[in-house]
This record gives sequence, structure tokens and C-alpha cells, in this order.
Amino acid sequence: MNQLIKDSVVKLAENLQLPERVLNVEDLPWVPFDEGEEVSCYFKPLRFDLATGTWIYLFKIKSNQVLTRHRHTGGSVIGYNIQGQWRYEGRNWIAKPGSFIFEPPGDIHTLISEDEEVITLFILGGSLQYFDNDNVVVGQDDIYTVLKKYRDYCNEMGIEVREDLVY
Repeated sequence: MNQLIKDSVVKLAENLQLPERVLNVEDLPWVPFDEGEEVSCYFKPLRFDLATGTWIYLFKIKSNQVLTRHRHTGGSVIGYNIQGQWRYEGRNWIAKPGSFIFEPPGDIHTLISEDEEVITLFILGGSLQYFDNDNVVVGQDDIYTVLKKYRDYCNEMGIEVREDLVY
């Protein structure tokens, strides 16, 4: 392959690839994840990949909380616990700072935070389905509803929406 073709291939690849993104998470707001008068968990969005349905965010849970039973669909969940401790009801492990968590799709579980506030980095795709005590789906979140929560919160609070998070 002559040099002109090599240079053209490199230039084409450079033009098609996504640009680098570097964020200071301190510049992003903590957005209420749940609704109602007493919010128990918040998120900081880091990326919304609309092409794959993958969303990446920091998830903050107040201490001593029990989150709604839920199931992840559409892909695995990757987590890295940064602060605090949490577990799933009925499981024999506890996520402590530094814990890596892999969840296969389809598993139904209830997250319980321990005695201090929790912050975990999550990478997930697909949707979250919420269940009542009779195993009936009572709600759902996905990349689009979470992106809407972020945009609505920013608009309500007068915060600039970071559209560069959507790529």
C-alpha cells in the first residue's frame, strides 16, 4: 500500500472516531433518581450512548436505605464501589470500597445500603424494571428516561444541560 493510501485510511479513521471526552465530575449535578418527597438516591450522569443504550453514571444512595426490587434487562451491569457498603438482600457478599461488581442480565434483587452513604460507578445497558411484592412490574427506567430526568432537573434548577454527555 503506498503512503498516500495509508495516509488516507488514517485520516478517514480519525474523522470517524469519537473524540476524547474528559469530565470533571465535580462540575456535574447530583440528580434525584427516585421521585417523591423523600429522595434516597441520586445520580451523576457521565455518558449516554444512544447508539447502544449504554449509560454510565455515579450512583449515590443515602445510608440505611432499601431500594425497590428490580431487574436489569438488555445487558450486564458493571459496578465499581467507591464509598460506603451495600449488598443485595439474601446474598452473602457486601460491596465495599474497591469492590468490582458484575451482574448478569435478568437477575431480580433488592439493594440495601449499610450505615454510610454509598457512591458506586455503574455501567449498564437496557432497562431497569421495578417490581412490587407480587412480582408485578410497576415501573421502568432506561437510557431515555434517565436522560430525561437529567435534562428536566437541569432545566428546573437553572443548570446548563451538558449535551456533550450524549455521544
